[in-house]
Amino acid sequence: MLIYSLFSLVDTFFVARLGTISLAALTFSVPIQVCLVSIASATGVGLTSVIARTLGAGDLKRADNIAWHGVLICILYGLMAIVIARFYLSDLLYLVGCKPDLFLMIKEYLQIILFGSIFIFIPIILGSVIQGEGNTFLPMIVALTGILINVALDPLLIFGFGPVKGMGLNGSALATVLAQMICSLQVITAIANNQDHMDWRLRHFKFRFTVIHDIFKVGFPTIIMELVGVFVMAVLNKVLIGYGNHGIAALGIFLRSRSLFYMPVYGLTQGAMPIAGFAYGSGNLDRVKEVLVKTSVLAAFFTIGAFIVMQYNSHWIIGLFSKDETLISLGMSCMRLGTIFMPFMGPIVILYTVLQAIGKGAAAMWFSLIRNLLFFYPLIIILPQYFGINGVWLAFSLSELLAFILSVFFFIWLWRQLQVKNKLRFIMLLNLHYLWKRTTDWLKF
Repeated sequence: MLIYSLFSLVDTFFVARLGTISLAALTFSVPIQVCLVSIASATGVGLTSVIARTLGAGDLKRADNIAWHGVLICILYGLMAIVIARFYLSDLLYLVGCKPDLFLMIKEYLQIILFGSIFIFIPIILGSVIQGEGNTFLPMIVALTGILINVALDPLLIFGFGPVKGMGLNGSALATVLAQMICSLQVITAIANNQDHMDWRLRHFKFRFTVIHDIFKVGFPTIIMELVGVFVMAVLNKVLIGYGNHGIAALGIFLRSRSLFYMPVYGLTQGAMPIAGFAYGSGNLDRVKEVLVKTSVLAAFFTIGAFIVMQYNSHWIIGLFSKDETLISLGMSCMRLGTIFMPFMGPIVILYTVLQAIGKGAAAMWFSLIRNLLFFYPLIIILPQYFGINGVWLAFSLSELLAFILSVFFFIWLWRQLQVKNKLRFIMLLNLHYLWKRTTDWLKF
């Protein structure tokens, strides 16, 4: 996951060399790009959860059938993206408030991305199938291959060399598509040659709406969560338009950098989901609790480290992308004000993951909707009226604080859902010795 995040960071690094306008255009395209990746990832979450629980129950044939439904979904998503690129992209850009001076640049960039989006969906969705089997190493190798190819192609296609003519921002889009194309071929080849639990026999594929229902029972709430996040991001871009291209560019660097620091946590989620799904599918609820406790502690450790780096090295991080003093100043304010409560976010991400892994995607969805629509969205509208552009950055931190408070209630609810009936009574929770012993047992690595 850390390596996969570098896709975005590499693009940002090289595009920044084209100037602030190009970087602003790249940032403005982020909501639509994030939408593609989010839909793929959310569908992948559904596949990972269903396959893990199916394998945990020992039904290998049904797991095969579910995996082939994942392939079908990849194809349908790719066709839908092409239709959007061909007929609706201009309207979509107007809807999110794209500035006239950035419109053509963003449209050309996104057309390349959308037409090649099938190669974004395949590695993510089929990689999720592999993760559902408990294999997280293979997706890492695929991601490593992709980032190496992207790093090689970005400067070549953006700036040109020898007979290859520089394409500017469009070169970045083409480099991403070509890298993902090779990743797609790699993951397909790997599935054909490495069949750990599932046979991937085509004769096992029988289209069933019940399978689609099971996938999207977990995946659809996640898609809703991600789309709401994209909507809020689009609103965020519209708010920042009033502060010029420098504000949008600063946001782009912040979001890409923050995503890189979050990747160890997202890596934990990829490992935690199949374990929690297997355990829940086999009725081992104590194992699910152990996953929740251990990964929450590790996630908090990672986000505390990220907080320290981003708070005290913001000038150096922003300086890697641009030497523009105005952009550096805005970026430093953004990074420092937007990460005040970042340490809380690690356990929150884990809470989402465990809810999804055990099939309670609706609860995760409501948690996300409250966080984005009731906390973050009002804050990015209200705070800038009092604090200017700093209000936009503060909205990140205050929404994270409110989300942490909300997560306590969801955690208690989830814990009660994982209680074995008649095994643990409330009175036992008042026994401090018992609580200490259980907690220390779970935290033994």
